[in-house]
Amino acid sequence: MKSIYLVGFMGSGKTSVGKALANELQQIFMDTDDIIETRANKPIKSIFADEGEAFFRKLEHEVLLETPTNGFVIATGGGMIELDENRKWLLDRQVIYLKASWETIKDRLKHDESRPIWQDEGRDKKQLLLSREEKYQEVASITIDTGDLSIQKIVDKIVAELV
Repeated sequence: MKSIYLVGFMGSGKTSVGKALANELQQIFMDTDDIIETRANKPIKSIFADEGEAFFRKLEHEVLLETPTNGFVIATGGGMIELDENRKWLLDRQVIYLKASWETIKDRLKHDESRPIWQDEGRDKKQLLLSREEKYQEVASITIDTGDLSIQKIVDKIVAELV
């Protein structure tokens, strides 16, 4: 089976759904953020603080290009779709957009201190979500509105769409 890439805004459930989906499909789960942290030997928050967002996006691009093409469910970072070359590369892949409303995202991330963009008081996160919406749609072959669905219900919807 071709690898499946999950895209969506931070807090949309890519990691949680990805792990459950990989289990359901008997695939291997991979999170690009985890790989970046391992390579840099520091958390993403520190990469942003020490080297900046542009450096992080470069690492993110490199990791994306190295992902296996078969047998994996891959959760990507929320901003993976920001670079044109990442979107072009993803167009030839099986991509699922996990869509979540602003209210859902706010609720899920209200106590999260690990995401540098979420913690950046100077950034309008709602506007960022809106600006990324079209980019997520551009690369997605399947869009799942996660709404108030359980992880299992989301996985069930994805599996039904994949058949």
